[in-house]
Amino acid sequence: MTRDPHVASLEVVAACAVFLVAIAALPRGKQRREDAVAAMQAVVLRVEEDGRTRTVRVPVPITIGRAPSATLVVPDAQVSRLHARIDLTDGQLSVRDLDSRNGTLVNARPIDGPVGLQDGDEIDVGTTRVVFCGVGPWK
Repeated sequence: MTRDPHVASLEVVAACAVFLVAIAALPRGKQRREDAVAAMQAVVLRVEEDGRTRTVRVPVPITIGRAPSATLVVPDAQVSRLHARIDLTDGQLSVRDLDSRNGTLVNARPIDGPVGLQDGDEIDVGTTRVVFCGVGPWK
């Protein structure tokens, strides 16, 4: 039985299209590395609020705020619903203010754009202090 060349041609085109769609869905270079780092490790934060201290391990990206949808919920009246965000960019963690009502401070200085984080940096949102303790395994 002889195959219709048009059907064979359409099968090749369909296979190529499926392959290209699959390739396009894959993360590229830097993003793939950042996803792998974020998947294997957690950001360790010490949260100092109302005379109490708690340590949390959370995945990136991290939103800080009063909203229940925030990654790190801070029940502080001076904190906006979505106040600040910690992201991984080019292999570096940084924090930025999300146009909050009272602003965000890093090491007692107001920020107006993304600021890279180092171990021990203090992020002040409202009356709550969040200390960046580094990146560690999910324990």
